[in-house]
Parts: sequence; structure tokens; C-alpha cells
Amino acid sequence: MKQQDFISLRQDDWKKFEQAIKVPGKVTDYDLDLPKMFRQLTHDLAVAKSRNYSPALVARLNDMLLQGQQCLYRPSNRVFAPLWDFVRFTFPAHLREIRPYIIWAHVLFYGLGLLMFSATIIEPDFVRNVMPNAQVVSLESMYDPESEHYGKERDSDSDFYMFGFYIKNNISIAFQCFVGGLLLGFGTLYFLLFNGIFFGAVSGHIVNIGYSSTFFSFVVTHGSFELTAIVLSAAAGGVVGMSLLKPGQLSRIAALKQAGKTTFPVIFGAFLMLIIAAFIEAFWSSSQTIPNAVKYLVGAGCWIWILFYIFPRGHRETR
Repeated sequence: MKQQDFISLRQDDWKKFEQAIKVPGKVTDYDLDLPKMFRQLTHDLAVAKSRNYSPALVARLNDMLLQGQQCLYRPSNRVFAPLWDFVRFTFPAHLREIRPYIIWAHVLFYGLGLLMFSATIIEPDFVRNVMPNAQVVSLESMYDPESEHYGKERDSDSDFYMFGFYIKNNISIAFQCFVGGLLLGFGTLYFLLFNGIFFGAVSGHIVNIGYSSTFFSFVVTHGSFELTAIVLSAAAGGVVGMSLLKPGQLSRIAALKQAGKTTFPVIFGAFLMLIIAAFIEAFWSSSQTIPNAVKYLVGAGCWIWILFYIFPRGHRETR
């Protein structure tokens, strides 16, 4: 799309946005739509940069965004306002930019996971093709409802230790999925598929031996944040890999820098999700005092919220 056509298409919405932020603190007819307009303007700026539109247009859009941020911030929340703004606007905007990669990453991860789950249900010994027997035995002991550690609460020191352990473990997996994109995307593909195979085989084996209740009640809540963060990291890695495989008219270095600007906010958002997942896993999922029914209910709510956050309805994109 030519720059003038792009301006003609978006000009009316830009004028509405400028009107909404004209007098900071004053309520206008556009206030209810301001967050939505801000997200769209973020997308417009990304489009203008990616299509190498004139510096004047890029500067205008950037100035509008800066004014919009000042309008949306609350003076009483200056410490958390940037983070809240990131969660509400910046993170979702960058997720929309790489949505095709996110969809494919979900399809590959959960599709292969479901395939491995089915294979393990049909052939119980299949799990030993994925992990050594010693690890299988350890897994069974971990989720055995008759095990001594079930029914006993950990002390607070143990909870904090596990919180740190889960953060380190989760971030290492997500980091591998993202950095694997530097290997032309093949590293990302390997780590994504490996984790999908592993999770599917483990889930199938747990069902086969009758430990479903202890396993799924444990993973259902934090899994919504943890697994989604891993998939998002892989999607970001895919963007990096594609920038090296198909840089277009840019040099590979320039294409990689552009991909970095798009994906780093996604990785930071995934990092926040992994911290949330680790906190839930350490202090909620492992709790023996919370009924499984409550864990399933809260877990379902988390999965639904994540779904609508990653794939919001009713967003109008400019192409």
C-alpha cells in the first residue's frame, strides 16, 4: 500500500485520537475508545516503519503515541504505570504483529502434544522412547497419590525455594525456544517440538497409570501461563529465524534488528508470564489444602483469559 493511500485510510482515526488527547484529564466523547485507538495507533506506527514510509509520518505517529501514553498514565500510579501500560497496550500490540507465527506455534506444540498423548494411550511403553526409564519412575513417584509427600504442606522456605527453581527452569526453556531462531529457526522448531512431544507423552503416561487427578490438578492453573509463554517465545524465535531466511530487500543484519524490535517486547511479556506461572506453581498448584475442584475452576478461568488476551476478538487491523 502506498503511503498516501495509507494516510487516507487512517487519517480520520488519527484525528479522533488527537481530539481524545487534546486536553489531558478532560473527559471527551472518545475516552471509552482511547485504549483501543492507542493499540491501533501502535500498529499503524509499526506498519509505517516496516514499509519505510517517510520520516515525517513516522515522527507524527510516534509523537501521537507519546502524548497518548501521558494521557493514559495516572499520576498516583507512576511506579506501576509503565508496566501496566505494557500489559494493556504494548504487549498485545506486538502479539498482533506476529499473530501468524503464534498460531503456527500453537498448532505445532499442541498438535504434536496431542499426537504423542494418543500414541502413549494406545501404546503405554511409548513413553520410554521419549525419556529414560529412571525418569519415568521418578515421574510416577512425583504424582503418586499414595506417596508420602501428598497430603503434607511444604513450609514457606521450601515454597520460596521452589519458586526460584521454577523461574530458572521455565525461563531456560523459553530462552532456548527464542534464541533457537538464530539458527535460521531450526533451533526454535526443535525445542518447540521436543517440549510438545515431552508434555504429550508425560500426560498420556500419567493417564495410563491412573494418576490423572494429582497431575492435572497440579498443572491446570500455572500451565496456562507457562505453556503459553513457551509457545510465544517460540513464535518470537520463528520471527527471528524468518528474518534471516527471508530478509527481503534488507540486509540480514538489518532484518534481524527489525525482528528484534518486534520480538523483544513479546519475550519480556513471556518473561512476566513465566514469573506468574512460577508463583502459582510454588504457592497454589502444590498446595494440598486447596480442593482439586477449585484448582480446576481457577485453571479454566486462567486458560479462558489467556485465550482472549492472546487472540482478542473484534480488533480491526490495517493491512
